[in-house]
Formats: sequence, structure tokens, C-alpha cells
Amino acid sequence: MRMLLPGILLLFSASELMALSPQKLTPDAFPSLPAGQEIHKSIVKKGDNLGLITVIGRINASPDEVYGALTDSSKVQQLFPKIKKNEVRMKKGNLYHFYSELVFPFPLQDRWSLNETVFHPGLKAIEWRRIDGSIRVNEGAWRLFPDGEGTLMIYQVRFDPGLPLVPDWLIEYGMKQEAPSIIVNLRSYFKNRQTASRG
Repeated sequence: MRMLLPGILLLFSASELMALSPQKLTPDAFPSLPAGQEIHKSIVKKGDNLGLITVIGRINASPDEVYGALTDSSKVQQLFPKIKKNEVRMKKGNLYHFYSELVFPFPLQDRWSLNETVFHPGLKAIEWRRIDGSIRVNEGAWRLFPDGEGTLMIYQVRFDPGLPLVPDWLIEYGMKQEAPSIIVNLRSYFKNRQTASRG
């Protein structure tokens, strides 16, 4: 059964106006795109809210292949090693509720989140938001575009694990370092698959 791998990506309700919408994630919405194997990452703050992290990068596989990998439950551990558990609690069309547990380093306790997730197969995109859990804020979206023989991935996320005494600036720094891992992991997955097919 295919289902979302929310990784650090955990998602929104179909009936709501999304703050982070995949429809807005288009290449021309950004002043510059990364070249080659570069990964663009940035953070934009508005007021006292947690900053919005944007990650853009290229993957050497087609959008169909990348979307298939990201929405295949059997690939959770390969693509999102920090997800300890990911269960479907509700499904209605392209709307899912996922219960996810994320691993945090010792001595921090692991955190959990119940997320509303909407799949957009036509856009090759998903969007999400947290509706319950010990994770305080988790909302975002990603979208895939054809790029030569590969894929351009645009990903945005706003995340607060809800850790007492940890300042926002440190959370934002951690997310800015962690968020590009989805593109790094996808590149590694497809490179290994291509190597295996040749062998």
C-alpha cells in the first residue's frame, strides 16, 4: 500500500486554506535556483514566528520515480531514518492522517505528531500540518518538477519540536542543517538503485 513518508515533512487538510501550499512552489517564485549538485537552503522570518525553511535541489531520477519513492511506505527507513514509526490512522481520498514518531538524540525524548496530509499526484506534490502531538509545529509542502532527465525538488517546512528551554534560533539552525537531508537521501537512494541495476 502506498502512503506518505512524512519524514521531516508532515501535512495539511484538504478543506483548509494552506499557509504552505504546493501550488505556490514554482521555480519562478524564487530569485535563483541551485546549479548542478548544489542544494539551496534559506530561512525567512516574519515577526516572532519560527522561520520558514526553503530547500531546493536536483535529483537524478524522473519526477514519477521520485514521487513514487517518497510515497512508498517500504522506503521510510531509507529516506527518513529519523522516523521510528509511521502509521495511517485515517484515509479519505487523497487526505490522510498519519501518526509519526521521530527519534531525537539522547538525552532528549522522542517526539510524536498526528498530521493531516494531502497528496497531489497531478502536481507531484504533498502538503501537511500537525494537528496533535508533542511536536509543537510541523507544517510544510514539497513539489517536484521535470529538470532535463531529472527532477527539481522544492521543499518548504516550518518545524518546532516543542523542546523546553531550547531557543527558537537553535531550532531554526538545526532545521536549516537537517532539511536538505531529504534531497541528499533521495540522491543516495537513486544512485544505489542505478548501481545495483548495472551490477
